[in-house]
Amino acid sequence: MLRRIALYDSIILLLSVVISIIFFREYVIILIIGLIIALVNFLLNSVITEYAMKASKGRAWILVGTVGRIAIAAAFVLILYDNDMKNVIAYLIGYSLHYVSMIIGMAVQRNKR
Repeated sequence: MLRRIALYDSIILLLSVVISIIFFREYVIILIIGLIIALVNFLLNSVITEYAMKASKGRAWILVGTVGRIAIAAAFVLILYDNDMKNVIAYLIGYSLHYVSMIIGMAVQRNKR
């Protein structure tokens, strides 16, 4: 499942880069950063959840992991803001594109059944 989502993220990333280079050249890097941070957060979530299931204080690890992942995403927003709200919008678009790959991955998984 993780590999499939990463593959779809890669495909969406390539398409987004091409479209961004044509229309929004100055925001390409920020869009890429948003998508990469979303994928990293997804992978961290799966690792933390798997560890929490095995640990005795699993709920605490899930809470710490969630707060940490939100802090990472928010830190990048603060770094990229630079008094330009368009940077934040480009980051959020990149971050949101990850959810498109998750939806595609779930749809493909469902059709295989």
